[in-house]
Amino acid sequence: MLLDDLTVVEMTAHRAGPFCGALLADMGADVVKIERPGAGDPARDQGPGPAGKSGYFMANNRNKRSVTLDLKSEAGVEAARDLLADADVFIENFGYGVTDKLGIGYDDVREFNEDIVYASIKGYGKTGPLKEKPGLDLILQAEGGIMSVTGPEGGEPVKVGQAIGDLTTGMFAAIGVLTRLHERGRDDADARGGEFDVGLFDAIATLLNEYPTNYSMTGEVPGPQGTSHQTVVPYQLFETADGQVVTGVPSDDRWDDFVDMLGREELRQYRTNDQRREHEEEVIDAVQAEFEQHPTEHWLERLTEHGFPNGPVNDVADVVEHDQARARDLVVEHEDPEWGECVLPGFPIRFPDHDRVGIRDPAPTLGQHTDEVFREVSGDQTTLDEWREDGAFGEH
Repeated sequence: MLLDDLTVVEMTAHRAGPFCGALLADMGADVVKIERPGAGDPARDQGPGPAGKSGYFMANNRNKRSVTLDLKSEAGVEAARDLLADADVFIENFGYGVTDKLGIGYDDVREFNEDIVYASIKGYGKTGPLKEKPGLDLILQAEGGIMSVTGPEGGEPVKVGQAIGDLTTGMFAAIGVLTRLHERGRDDADARGGEFDVGLFDAIATLLNEYPTNYSMTGEVPGPQGTSHQTVVPYQLFETADGQVVTGVPSDDRWDDFVDMLGREELRQYRTNDQRREHEEEVIDAVQAEFEQHPTEHWLERLTEHGFPNGPVNDVADVVEHDQARARDLVVEHEDPEWGECVLPGFPIRFPDHDRVGIRDPAPTLGQHTDEVFREVSGDQTTLDEWREDGAFGEH
């Protein structure tokens, strides 16, 4: 396995932190998830699924081991510190300053594990005027600007249909972990681990991509984009005789081919994207009128035959059964001990020489691996029993 020599301790909840841990676990890392006794990650009970193990939780916590620790107890903190002493990576998404108060902040952990890679995930990051303000995906989709460009053209802003801030933050955090590990692995005598942080606000603002640059050039504030592209015409959703199709012309040198395929000679004069943007209404109306003459399958075949990118508008059920999704293991048949048969989202990166990357083990029940993990950590049964008696793992 790619990361099978990597030990990760994860003290996170909901989605951003757990998604980061899941990506590392999918690549073989041993990810130990610390949860609160009796309650655990709130995601366990959000949405459909067996008690204490929702589909939401299962998707973001596969391949992990779960332990419970009462970090309000001295024994719990001691056990956590012993666990972190041998870890390569620590991922946390507690509120600002909480880990410092618990005695497991970066400076604390570095005293007994100077090589630790310490990843902090926050709503707004660890610096700036809002560093202490809590932040959740929906709020930060609004504050970070992505909601303002999402929704029907000319309509009101709407959220992206998934927690895009959480998921992107998790991906950025995984990149940060791997970057720090690479730095640590260099031959430089001073190479050590290190800390970093990433905020949901950071991730969402980054997803705006060219919008801030364009605004700085033109002074124009974009609104909801509907199903069209912000700069390329045509590149959007079109209604067909029996459904919808999304397609576009990626470059000016393909415009004549597109006109030939459509059979709309009056559009040939708009040879550049600038001309098509200037006459956008006329161009789109003509293309739409033609697409309405035939069913979706006709256009998918024609567009593919002529080398234009295209696709139908699929719903979740369509994607679950999609031949490409199945071929790429993006949707994986899974047997969960508590639920039974279901599907889980697969790992999106293909490593052809590593066939075990992806889902190997189901998401754990709360505290499932507490004894197993802390027996490894303590090294003897006496210490384990003392921790248990002193309430390290919750009520004895």
